[in-house]
Parts: sequence; structure tokens; C-alpha cells
Amino acid sequence: MAETAPRSRLPWRLWILRLLVVAVLLLVFLAYLLPEMVVDLGNRLWSCF
Repeated sequence: MAETAPRSRLPWRLWILRLLVVAVLLLVFLAYLLPEMVVDLGNRLWSCF
């Protein structure tokens, strides 16, 4: 009989990574509801150059 490979924790890590990506994207999209914040972040980013 062929032995099956032990299940790794990769699926859990993959789900956590996906959840973090979705949370970051949600925060970015919600930030556009506050135009003042977007302008402020743009000004801060521009001042770095």
C-alpha cells in the first residue's frame, strides 16, 4: 500500500494569509470613504520624495 503524506499546516496558513489580504484590501477600500484621509496619506507619501 502507498503511504499518504501527512497533512501539513499549509492550508491553515494559506487561509490566514488570505484573510489578512482581504482585511487589508477592505481597509484600503473603506479609507476612500474619507477623502481627507486619502489626501493626507497622499501628501505624506509625496513628501518622502
